[in-house]
Amino acid sequence: MQDSFKKGIGIILAAFLAAGLFIIFRFDGTADPGDSVQHYLIARYAFEHPRLFFDHWGKPFFVLLSAPFAQLGFAGMKLFNLLAAAGSAGLAALCCRRLGYAHAAAAALLFICAPFSFELVFSGLTEHLFGLLMVLAVYLALSGRTAWAAALVSFLPFVRSEGLVIMGAWGLYLLAQRQWKLLPLLLIGHAAYALAGAWTHGGPLWVFSKIPYATPGSIYGSGKLLHFADQLFYVIGPVLYALLVLGMLGMAIRRQAKAEEWWLVLGGFLAYFAAHTAFWYLGIFSSMGLKRVLVAVMPLIAILALRGLNFVLSWAEGRKGLQQALLTLILAGVLLFPFTKNKAAVDWQNAFSLDAGQELAQDVAAYIREAGIRADGTTFFFSHPYLSITLGVDYFRPERRRELDPAALQSLKPGDVVIWENWFAVVDKGVSLEALQDQYGLQVLRTFERQGEKRKEVFVVLQAAR
Repeated sequence: MQDSFKKGIGIILAAFLAAGLFIIFRFDGTADPGDSVQHYLIARYAFEHPRLFFDHWGKPFFVLLSAPFAQLGFAGMKLFNLLAAAGSAGLAALCCRRLGYAHAAAAALLFICAPFSFELVFSGLTEHLFGLLMVLAVYLALSGRTAWAAALVSFLPFVRSEGLVIMGAWGLYLLAQRQWKLLPLLLIGHAAYALAGAWTHGGPLWVFSKIPYATPGSIYGSGKLLHFADQLFYVIGPVLYALLVLGMLGMAIRRQAKAEEWWLVLGGFLAYFAAHTAFWYLGIFSSMGLKRVLVAVMPLIAILALRGLNFVLSWAEGRKGLQQALLTLILAGVLLFPFTKNKAAVDWQNAFSLDAGQELAQDVAAYIREAGIRADGTTFFFSHPYLSITLGVDYFRPERRRELDPAALQSLKPGDVVIWENWFAVVDKGVSLEALQDQYGLQVLRTFERQGEKRKEVFVVLQAAR
């Protein structure tokens, strides 16, 4: 059994890493044109601007671990997430073995074959590192190293803010297990970063005061109570969705599970899911209702889904032939679904390539070079983060790049270049093209347009009169 587990995990992870490396080096997409690129830029320039190691939006622990990879370019950032995802897949399987599940190696396959989770591997986003650290903590707890696990969990809020929710679940677990003395370990992360970033932020309380989502409302509005229950389908697909539900149902029916499974696996997933459901329904904490946030608990979903798979196989207990047929059929469904033409499957045509806006950003950079505008001698005003990559401009160096917002535009000088586009500049900064021309007297140099998958992308290059 031990040898078959190692062999199964080895084959699954080797195939995943090989496919991942092929996608990284064959395609230049970023999975998301906004947050994904901004996280990369923070990690990329952190060594040049050390304050970025304590940027609460960028997530300090994520920046610390990913910054060395980001020096290799965006491909390095995707490699970092590929390794994090591979680690999560392996640890999910190891947790299942510790829990005594049959077919434990299959948990790695369940993790890898979740369609949207797979797409997000090739990004600069924080979800996969969050999942890796969370499932590593569960494995440590299952291995009897609860103190180390609690200390690790304390750093989750510095990878994603929802780490506070997971910390709460772990606090309840420690209380239920009467391990009172370990509760202070959940504060190690905050204590460490409070002291480390005190000089940068003028005091230790920045770990609370600088949380970017600590707002009672949200500019993005609110949504339906069952929004995330619907969106989960488009993250993991129908087969995994059914196995997840059956896994939770099986726990409720049979009530045979370790404390770690109740509190840390099921409890962690439900706490995270319920928190995001409440945030979006109530319109608080700047929730956008994005389905990608669910990828952060993908390792827990894989563990629960394997329990659901074994729950199905238990219906054919004593009939090995039928069990084997069911196992093969279900795993085949999990493996093949991402390749189907379904809205919840992997978007193989677009998921790993640049979107229309990013392609226009490349065209803009080419035009600026052809026009003889020197990137190292001009101040650019723009909000689309990918422009920093195409122009080769330090995103955080104010004499080279300024945010495209009304406050920054007050510092416009003759010859400065403004690059307006119809998404980040409008939605995030509220700056219209008409205002740039009427209020600031900017002259249009060139307009770029391209039809994207969801909308027409428009970029306009303007310049302040010399």
